[in-house]
Amino acid sequence: MSPIKISKEFDFDMRILLNRKKLRSLIILFYVSLFICLSACTTKQGPISDLANLTEEVKTYGASYSEDDWKSVAEELDAIEKEMELYKKEYTNEELKEIGRLKGILLAQYTKNSFKSIKEDVESATKEAEGLIDGFLNSFTNESLE
Repeated sequence: MSPIKISKEFDFDMRILLNRKKLRSLIILFYVSLFICLSACTTKQGPISDLANLTEEVKTYGASYSEDDWKSVAEELDAIEKEMELYKKEYTNEELKEIGRLKGILLAQYTKNSFKSIKEDVESATKEAEGLIDGFLNSFTNESLE
């Protein structure tokens, strides 16, 4: 083969490789740009989705939450509400109704947990009071017999 033909083939191969590299670089740049845009551009629907996820989590696991868990839920709800403030004027009546419904579910779950906790505290206090009364009365009854 002549050196000229080899050189032309080599040049052609190099151009293909360079074009592939450029294309690959452009594709990578496109995906990086798309990722940045999607992660940076939040919509008014984002906080509603976050609230819905929090509500589902509380409905599923709320019965076993500790006081610290409920504090975390309150902090997360506060952060969601702050984000919602950014879109306050953009929400439709239906979206506002959905936000209220989700907050109502959270409030109901918290209230159920609070009543459960109060009930357990009252039951414990009642048992302790029964023991106190029995001990008190037995002490007087035993002394009266002696």
